[in-house]
Amino acid sequence: MIKIGLFPLNIILFPESIYPLHIFEDRYKHLINDCYNGNLEFGINYINSSGINDIGCTALVQQVLKKYSDGKMDIIVQGVSRYRLLNFNEREKPYYIAEIEPFADEDYGRDEKLLEEAIRLFNKIADGITSLKIDKINMNDIKVQYPSFLIAQKVGLTPEQKQFLLAIRSENARLEHISKHLRKIQPLIKRAEIISNIIKNDGYLQNETL
Repeated sequence: MIKIGLFPLNIILFPESIYPLHIFEDRYKHLINDCYNGNLEFGINYINSSGINDIGCTALVQQVLKKYSDGKMDIIVQGVSRYRLLNFNEREKPYYIAEIEPFADEDYGRDEKLLEEAIRLFNKIADGITSLKIDKINMNDIKVQYPSFLIAQKVGLTPEQKQFLLAIRSENARLEHISKHLRKIQPLIKRAEIISNIIKNDGYLQNETL
């Protein structure tokens, strides 16, 4: 059984993605300090009105940007790998300790044509937004293991849609799902809220490999 510190949040962290966090609760100050000092991974699970979703992603603290006098912190974390949450408690530490099991893809193949199609659709939408410059995706610049997760950061998915994508255990199925989403929003691309959802990158920092 694998045990890790748990940080329930109203965000979805994807493997290989980078995310900024402001840490202010005492229990999570302890968690981040323990993990940063010990180079340990902790888990992020999406929490909403229905509770904590069971599929999450482990994270590593990449950088502590700022420490405040009261112990609050601004940090950068990077997603590592997915897992299934089995249970959690707060008896061992000041923060939640979770028991998890790995949640890897069942299909490890990747159809390059599906990736090319998802990129083509994204770039077409980027070209269609004239109010702001949106960097297009270059197929040759992608160096990551799971392009679907990085493209998903840029396409204006809702938290529930991102959680659904996180739980898909096939890169090809995720790419197909993203392409379906892009086809659906393409006719609506002139609507301000669609543009906003895409250009803000859902709060994620840009990754230099995509």
